[in-house]
Parts: sequence; C-alpha cells; structure tokens
Amino acid sequence: MMRRSPWTSYSQLRSFARSVRLCLEQQEQNVCRGATSQKLQVKNCGETWRPVVRNFSSQSSRSPPSSSSSSSSSSTSSTSSSQSSSSGFSSRIPPQAVSYGSLAALMLTGGGIVAYYKYLREEHIKSVKTLPSSGKAAVGGPWTLVGPTGKPFESKSLEGEFSLLYFGFTFCPDICPEELEKIAESVNLLEKLTKRKIQPVFITIDPERDDRETVNDYCEEFHPRLIGLTGTKDQIQKITRLYRVYYSKTNDSDDDYLIDHSIISYLVDPEGNFIKFFGKNSTASDMAMEMKRFVDQW
Repeated sequence: MMRRSPWTSYSQLRSFARSVRLCLEQQEQNVCRGATSQKLQVKNCGETWRPVVRNFSSQSSRSPPSSSSSSSSSSTSSTSSSQSSSSGFSSRIPPQAVSYGSLAALMLTGGGIVAYYKYLREEHIKSVKTLPSSGKAAVGGPWTLVGPTGKPFESKSLEGEFSLLYFGFTFCPDICPEELEKIAESVNLLEKLTKRKIQPVFITIDPERDDRETVNDYCEEFHPRLIGLTGTKDQIQKITRLYRVYYSKTNDSDDDYLIDHSIISYLVDPEGNFIKFFGKNSTASDMAMEMKRFVDQW
C-alpha cells in the first residue's frame, strides 16, 4: 500500500519554505550577536571625553552551541581588541619628567660636592697659614738723631708706645704737607677710638737746610705732639738705610733744590719693631683703623 506524501499541495510546500527561511535568518542574527563581544561607550570624566572599552561576556554566552567556532573567534577578537585598546591608552599617558627621588638624589650629590670643595679650600688655607715664616722684615733698627732740644735723641726714647715715622723735608712744596696733615688726622682719630696716644715723628732727609729750629717750627704747623728730628748727614743716611727710604736731590742748584723721596709712613710698636707701613694712597681713616687693630692686639 503506497504511503501518502505530507506535501500534497503547493500552498503547503510554500508555507514550509517560508518557515525554513525565517528560521535561517533568525539563526544568522543570533550568530552575529554572539560575535559582537565588545561595545564602545563614551564616558564623561570632568571636561575630557575618553573611550572606555567594556567587555560584555554575557552576550557571547547567548550564542548557540552550534557556533563554537564563532565563539572562539569572538573571544580571540575580544582579547586582541582589549590589548590594542590598552596599548593605546598607555601610549597616551605622559611620561613623568623627574621623580622626587631622583631630584632629592641630585640635590644631595650637589650639596656633597659643594661641602667637599669648601673642605678642601679650608684645608688649603690652613696649610698656607702654617707655612714656616722666613723671619721679620729687615726694616728698622736702633738709631740716634738730634732732638727738638738739640740733644741726642735715640730710638729707645720712643719705646713704650706706638709711633708713626715719616721722612720728608721742610722745603717740600706739596707732598710732605699733605702727608703730615693726613698723619695728624689719623693720630687724632685713633686716639678717639682707643683712648691711647700714638707718637707722630717727622724725620728730615735734608740735614743741610733743615736745622733744629727750622724743623721745630715746621712741625708745630701740623700737630702739637709732632716731634721733629734732624741730624748729621751720616746719621740721616744710616736711618734711611734702616728703613729703606729712597731720596735723591734734583740738579737745580746748590741752594735751591727739591728732593725726590719715597712717600711712606712707618708704624713702630712699643718695643721699637717695625710692624706696618702706609703709602700715599692710604687715607687717614684707613690708617687709623689699621693702627687700631695693632693697638687692640697689643
């Protein structure tokens, strides 16, 4: 007996074909939804918009069991997409210029170098200060001249107090008066600062014209305690050698002449030792402050 076919009419066959087609389209949509495992969401962070990748693993689980290969490819695609997204974010992070640790290390290193340099410098200064001295300057010594009263005046007569010696001549037109005025001012200033007296002394280098009376009258014009000393030609030559004083007559005439000489004042301590000299460029204030230093240390 012949079995009857279920598709007995054309309308039934067409209805079956439509059902199959709809079923296939639904299956295809499910596969496509399963393959899409990532979505891009824009998140507002303050004023800056940045993309954030969010993994929707729940959607991939909806894929049908028959599409295992599709799920595998979807997982691979998700991993590669996440890696590329992460690398993209890391490349956008600005590198930190200098860390606090490296900055602190740099400052410590610099401070150590500076401290070491100062240490070496101080050690060098100490080594220089401790070098052996070659002795006192070969300036000064015992001498004898003619005093204001006409009697011999020895260098020992100045011992017991500081003295300031100057070599010149009474016929000097400008240099000697200026220097003697400066000496008088420095002596007065020193006495105000220390309440101690210092003895100013004028020694002529022109014994042929500067006799005792001439020297005394000359010294009274500058300071009431200025002592004027003269002597014989040999006595003047001896003391100028002791103090390394340069002087030379000009070849004008035998009676009317000038004398070129060194412009130096010599500070002598209470024991008669030379300790300091002052040149023409030293001011009265400079001389007073420097002499005060020696007076305070005495």
